[in-house]
Amino acid sequence: MPVTVKGSGGGGVTLDAGSAASDTTLTLPNTSGTILQSGTAVTAVQGGTGLTTPGTSGNVLTSNGTGWTSATPATSVINVQTFTSSGTWTRPTGYADGSRVLIQAWGGGGSGSKRTTTGGCGGGGGGYNERWMTLSAMAAAALGTQTVTIGAGGTAITVANTNGNVGGTTSVGSLVYAYGGGGGGNSSGAGSGGGGGGQLGAGANNGYPGEPVFASYWDSTNGVNVLVGGGNSYNAGALVSTAGLFHGGGGGSTVSGLSVGVASVWGGGGGGAQAAGAGGASSYAGAGGAAGTTGTAGTQPAGGGGGGSSGNSGAGGAGQVIITIFPA
Repeated sequence: MPVTVKGSGGGGVTLDAGSAASDTTLTLPNTSGTILQSGTAVTAVQGGTGLTTPGTSGNVLTSNGTGWTSATPATSVINVQTFTSSGTWTRPTGYADGSRVLIQAWGGGGSGSKRTTTGGCGGGGGGYNERWMTLSAMAAAALGTQTVTIGAGGTAITVANTNGNVGGTTSVGSLVYAYGGGGGGNSSGAGSGGGGGGQLGAGANNGYPGEPVFASYWDSTNGVNVLVGGGNSYNAGALVSTAGLFHGGGGGSTVSGLSVGVASVWGGGGGGAQAAGAGGASSYAGAGGAAGTTGTAGTQPAGGGGGGSSGNSGAGGAGQVIITIFPA
């Protein structure tokens, strides 16, 4: 079959079927206005792509300076993946290594305690944590993965005179951890709510007279020991602890009339004490559960469960993870 090359003026050259294969090689001048109509691929030397096929449908041709590749076009869409149960995060295609990633994590809320008198104490809310990083640091491989573990809420208490259960830790690989809230305390005296989850540790099960915080660190700049776990309900009659610059709310107590759990910013709100004390609020994490006779379950993410006496206590709400990718 003849091969025809047509110029813009309508003329052309036709090669007979009997011509040698080498006769089909043409040297094209770099002339403005020249139109080439042919089913034969044009080599890179002649100004073409050097590709015998146009690549994958929907892709773009990208030059590396010496050749061409068919690649997935860069996206401008923000990618959001939400995990309410444990699973695996997989890096999506179309995002450059320099794309920014925000990882947000909530720990599980603690459950309330079950008491025989004056109502059980509420569980502490799960803590919150976040981290910014580049996509390449989070998943260097083209389709890298990270294991997402969602902290379970503390299970409800059905046996009288029993402390609540601490909420579980939420994690994204080894990159981010969010700790659970403490369980509501149980005692014959002044019981107290569970401490809220902190930045570096879980909330304490604050029974009588209130356990110390889970962890602390020395702030050399300000010369103070900063508490970072769930806080005390009270200590030798002192007021409710803020548990270290609001990293985790302290549980409420009836001592000094402070039955309401302490609010927090990043850590979970402290659980409410007996005498129907309300749970502490939280700006980013889970609120503490309230004291009461029939415990209400905490909501996901990270809510502390309510205390119970005539009924069971409330379970804590499970944690959560949200991973957001912002295109470079």
